[in-house]
Amino acid sequence: MKCFVAAALALGLLGCGRQDLDLLVKLQAEDPCLAFESEGECDANLTLGCSFQPNIDGCLSTDPSCRPGLCRGGDPYVRRVERSFFLNGSPFRFVGVSSWALLAATQCTSTTPEAREAWMQRAYDEVVPSRSKVARFFAFQSSAGPNGNDFELFDTSVRLARRAGVRLQFVLDHAEGNCSVGGHRDAGWYAGGYQGLDGNYARSYLDFARALASRYREEPTVLGYVLLQGTGGADTATLTNFVNEMGQLLHGVAPNQLVSLDLTWTGEDGGAGYRALQELPAVDLVDIDDYQFQDSLQPLDPVLLDTLRMIDKPAVVGEGAFLLDGEDGAALARRAQKTRERLADWRAWGFSGALLWAYQPGWSAVSEEFDARPEDPLLQPGGVLANAPW
Repeated sequence: MKCFVAAALALGLLGCGRQDLDLLVKLQAEDPCLAFESEGECDANLTLGCSFQPNIDGCLSTDPSCRPGLCRGGDPYVRRVERSFFLNGSPFRFVGVSSWALLAATQCTSTTPEAREAWMQRAYDEVVPSRSKVARFFAFQSSAGPNGNDFELFDTSVRLARRAGVRLQFVLDHAEGNCSVGGHRDAGWYAGGYQGLDGNYARSYLDFARALASRYREEPTVLGYVLLQGTGGADTATLTNFVNEMGQLLHGVAPNQLVSLDLTWTGEDGGAGYRALQELPAVDLVDIDDYQFQDSLQPLDPVLLDTLRMIDKPAVVGEGAFLLDGEDGAALARRAQKTRERLADWRAWGFSGALLWAYQPGWSAVSEEFDARPEDPLLQPGGVLANAPW
């Protein structure tokens, strides 16, 4: 059968013959947006309901037939409905990567400024074989130039992620100031300091968050925003006011994108304060960290799992981390096996998505970092993420 390349690529297929020709023609007839290949053509046909969004299946930048994105009709945004996510009307469950380094900023960078774009392109290329659908990373004001208004790096990330079939979560800053010039966020900061100058930044946290959301409010590649890495350091009432203010601001500016916390679980007061914050209307999903740094997998706190069951929102693992016990192939294989087992646990516990921490192409020091080196099964074709149980 003749290979209809345009139709196959528009549907994110990898080769000819994988879909019946009649079905391809039918889908194209039902969605005229699939006929438009470039972002400019797509944007010129907004009246048809077209939007330029991530490819269904990512493709490599080295592939001459790889499209920069997919022009498609229908709702292009990830939606939260009770305990589930939906995309284009179908359930959406995902695996992917979490990183401090993907934006290649001036703080905590892994490359030089002149090599930055090539490094970022490599980073997104290397997640394609794993069928990763979401990437979460530090998206701080320090990556937006000295005045906090240069979004070139962010634009590059969006462009590369769209081609790779990945949607992005922007972590707006770090509560302890890691990889940031904002410093430690204390109770006074949560009580109102976030509205003023933030450490050595040119703009307040609030102003930067508003500017970032304003820029990407109509970008389906951006799944949403994590208010802070490790939200904490104040009483529940103070944090409630902060989350409400920032969540309402972001939802007002970017109503199609999701807002979450990276709230540390302590088990204090039986989890009542944790639950109260996660149940705020401004929070769209529950995001937990699961660091497994011991020789054997440790169970999650059963009180946390009970608390998650009581919250009528989808729960995701924003950072699932597994420490290497060496740098040889055997150590990589042992970590991969732990990851497989934990993915099965996350599936059984009802999580709707899981992101592995810390994705770092070219890592050298043995830690929880990982990349796509051939001897590590995590990101390989047919590897751990590609065979995730959802």
